[in-house]
Amino acid sequence: MRFFKPVFAAVFVGVILFLVSNIIPLKNQLDQIQKSPTSAIADLPLPLLRKTEQPPSINSASLMNAESNIANQLPQNQTNPTFTPTATLVAFTPTPTSSSFEEFEPRPPADIVTCAEIWSVPEIPLNLPLVLEYPRSVEELYTEYNYYYLAAMLIQNKVVDASQCPYNGLQSATTANQCGVEVARPVIIEWQNQYDSKIFETGVKYGVPARLLKKIFAIESQFWPAIYIDILESGFGQLNDTGADALLLYSPYFYAQFCPLILHPRTCEQGYLGIPESGRALLRGALVRQVNATCADCPQGVNRQRALSSIPIFAEVVKANCSQINQIVRNTTSKKSGEVASYVDLWKFTMANYNAGPGCTARAIESAWKEEGELTWNIVSSYFTSKECQSAPFYVSDIFKD
Repeated sequence: MRFFKPVFAAVFVGVILFLVSNIIPLKNQLDQIQKSPTSAIADLPLPLLRKTEQPPSINSASLMNAESNIANQLPQNQTNPTFTPTATLVAFTPTPTSSSFEEFEPRPPADIVTCAEIWSVPEIPLNLPLVLEYPRSVEELYTEYNYYYLAAMLIQNKVVDASQCPYNGLQSATTANQCGVEVARPVIIEWQNQYDSKIFETGVKYGVPARLLKKIFAIESQFWPAIYIDILESGFGQLNDTGADALLLYSPYFYAQFCPLILHPRTCEQGYLGIPESGRALLRGALVRQVNATCADCPQGVNRQRALSSIPIFAEVVKANCSQINQIVRNTTSKKSGEVASYVDLWKFTMANYNAGPGCTARAIESAWKEEGELTWNIVSSYFTSKECQSAPFYVSDIFKD
């Protein structure tokens, strides 16, 4: 034993020296990596008229802790998030340039399920904010707002001639100056109301307040149904990867209509969560492109048919956000959403989710429930504290402003 003691001591000292000589440099390397600047979505130029930073999308499966709840919302082949698909992933059948893809417009479900029903709201209050009231006619959707971004797009695409104005009516590539807006005003008014009939019809068919849908379009894109600067967000409601993920996950009947346009039907049969991530990424990307009505060869620079067809898609996105909020609330409280939050506040949670994403919304709701034991918008809104989430309360305020 006397012989082994110095041997053990020598081995012990050797191990310590090895760890010190290897772990400290490794830690320094990791520290250096963390300090290095990285390129993120938030660094890219996005529309000034909306939130400019998107938080990282949380994994879809992380919102489904209560598998028994979500199983009731999904068809049988989507109830198992851990299912490993056996079908080979075959992309783009037919291709996105085919007529079926170009003309795609979702068919509404046979039975309309409103967000109030998704949340199990016992009773809708009589005195609602105007934005949540269903209009009785198309005429009630009429607006006359000046939109500086829309004016710039109209000028850039030669829909409006502002050559008599300083700098041809433009303050920047994406903003008109005062003269440009004044020259474009008649067209601005006509443009913001030309889709009212479709918005009204969509609200009725899909059970989404038409005023809310139009308000989203006004804030997100000022009714220019194209891309802003990059392809990360597009269309009237500026759909992005996070929004597309929510729609494909929470609307099985939409997924069943859209997926076979992009992937082989055998792959689609596995359900959204059952196909490989590469396939889900293809679907999300194709969906973001689908709502982009940019068209260099079309009159006014817009594919009008695609713009019209995208309106029901955005109604579906809104309802998917209602479902996502419902899942977050149920996961957090183990209660029905309508039991712990009011109808109006659930809509406000939904709009915050639409703007900031489920990562921000889930953290705010979980923190509010843990600290306060209540889920009112006044309480939850104070928990959007991180930099990438701070715009959500302002966005909700804009949506509900008369």
